[in-house]
Amino acid sequence: MLLRKAVVTKFDEALRLVKKTNCNSSVFEKLAKKSLMFPLVFEKIDNRAANILKQESLRVGADAAVCEDVSKFKKGTSDAVLFATENQIEKLITKLSIQPFGLKQIALQIKDILLANSKKFFSYKNKKIDLTSPIVMGIINVTPDSFSGDGITDPDIALKRAIDFEESGAKIIDIGAESTRPGSDFIDAKTEIQRLLPALKKIRKVIKIPISIDTYKYETAKAVLAEGADIINDIFALREGKDKLASLIREENAGLILMHAKGKPKNMQKNPSYKNCVSEIYEFLAARKEYALKFAIKEENIAVDPGPGFGKVLEHNVELVKNMSVFSSLGAVVGAVSRKRFVREICSNDKTSFVALNILTAFCGADIIRTHDVKETVESLKIIKFFRRV
Repeated sequence: MLLRKAVVTKFDEALRLVKKTNCNSSVFEKLAKKSLMFPLVFEKIDNRAANILKQESLRVGADAAVCEDVSKFKKGTSDAVLFATENQIEKLITKLSIQPFGLKQIALQIKDILLANSKKFFSYKNKKIDLTSPIVMGIINVTPDSFSGDGITDPDIALKRAIDFEESGAKIIDIGAESTRPGSDFIDAKTEIQRLLPALKKIRKVIKIPISIDTYKYETAKAVLAEGADIINDIFALREGKDKLASLIREENAGLILMHAKGKPKNMQKNPSYKNCVSEIYEFLAARKEYALKFAIKEENIAVDPGPGFGKVLEHNVELVKNMSVFSSLGAVVGAVSRKRFVREICSNDKTSFVALNILTAFCGADIIRTHDVKETVESLKIIKFFRRV
């Protein structure tokens, strides 16, 4: 007889373990769902709801950590953590959906989180990008002051790089014309458009994959969408372009990437602080997504980027990378860690380090890896694709 530990990180692995026992096939999925734990965090939940959550969790065989105030029947709100398997959560959703104190809405939110793993595409202009496995977004900077030192001012060179990226396996090209490095100043829309359009026109004629434009300005977005751009990558998550930009994206049925940035490039790295980095950024992105949805932008057209490096210190960036999968319930998750300064704080200023972090970011749950190092990242991601399939 042999006793050993089993490593189970996803449903397919649990299902294979169960099948190997040759038990009755009718219980394969049921048993597999019992093996995966899904810890869920509840912040500022009504204490009365937390009390019911605790009791109902125990009834389905799960458990929840709740504040002492809950057991003392004190009014107010507190935090809680649910520890349950997928099977238990499915039962719990049914029980919570008929309870008061906001638990009906909580049940719907839990259901959305469970379903997040099945949302494996990002849409733009009625087309879909398959995200069954992580994909690569290649960065082309058409600005002379790019923080990574790869700025291109010649449209022909930009075209050559875009062709190289597509041939190397990139699924999206992301073009930016304004440096957002720490300490940088804004440029006006006219200057941004003058930098973008010559390269965009050439690239659009040749490149078949979707083109994203890194901008937050309405005027720029209008100009590039008219020239065939497909996605707007907004570092300010519609806080600058506001209603006009949101309406334009809806009218064009364009894709939209909502990014979190604390402060602005000029001052964002001056002592940024958070009480809970992951929670605060999740709350921000959820609110910005709701804002976008109010303008009838399609939910499947929205991706989110937690914004590593934008108003974060090393520990914040590390937490975001480790928790990339947390943001999956909001849509496709963009992992934009390429050439960021915090990588140099961890290891060397070397391509190997940047590619390694790209792969780690994908492994931790990012669906779209935004990078300068396209070929190396595409090849390395094949490892993750293979291991997820096996």
